[in-house]
Amino acid sequence: MVGHPEGRIQKICSFLRKNFKLLGFNRAFTLSELLTVLAVIGVLTGLLLPALSAARSRAQTARCTANFRQFALALPLYAQDHADALPPNADGRAEALGAKWVEGWLGLPGPDCTNTHYLRQSLLAPYLGEEVQIWQCPAARPVTVAGVTQPRVRTVSLNGFVGSPVESPAARTYRRLAEIARPSETFSFLDEREHTINDGSFGLQWAFDPTQPALWVLRDKPGTRHWGGAVLAFADGHLETHRWRDPRTLDPPRDDAPSPGNPDLLWLQERATERQGLK
Repeated sequence: MVGHPEGRIQKICSFLRKNFKLLGFNRAFTLSELLTVLAVIGVLTGLLLPALSAARSRAQTARCTANFRQFALALPLYAQDHADALPPNADGRAEALGAKWVEGWLGLPGPDCTNTHYLRQSLLAPYLGEEVQIWQCPAARPVTVAGVTQPRVRTVSLNGFVGSPVESPAARTYRRLAEIARPSETFSFLDEREHTINDGSFGLQWAFDPTQPALWVLRDKPGTRHWGGAVLAFADGHLETHRWRDPRTLDPPRDDAPSPGNPDLLWLQERATERQGLK
């Protein structure tokens, strides 16, 4: 049971009197002096907490960026060892390792959400030092889905058009590193939202028409943990932290959803693949 506020204040007074006497201060605190001290402490706390929170956010972004640098370096190393082939990147739940570069379905609660074995046996694991911590953004938190709260052991996904087995006239897919004509403008890995991540392929709308914004659909969702943005690695090895602009990207639904005119979708599509009408 919580005591009366005046009783708690008297206890604080007693504690301060006792400890200040030990330090050589003999005069007792008055209640008004104590309240003044507490007010000053409250003001200082209010000033310091935002600064400490911002510093922690910057540190998490720096760590996430360092993790993505390792993935950015791993991609060309894999291609070098596999006759320029990119890691296979099938989109779906059933495909096994070999059809996809990393196993594990994190879309629903279950053992895959915390299974680090899939990360250690990933096709890129030999180029990542078999580290498992780098697969999860340091700012990621456990999420609740269907009433079950679990962390997600992985928040990294590979651009769904990179390594895809799909042949489509709607968009270009890349099987070899040399096929990426604009490596500095084509992202490879992306920090995905932990609430909605499923497989290791970051899926975007296939039938995307830049001239028909009313028909745009938000499929997989990018992370928003870094000041409302996500870290991305590009095929040439450079990294970017991009902030999203549209509220529908910042707080999206779990499933695929229409997102007419969403500028974040256009930004992602322009840096994911080549298709008619895109830059």
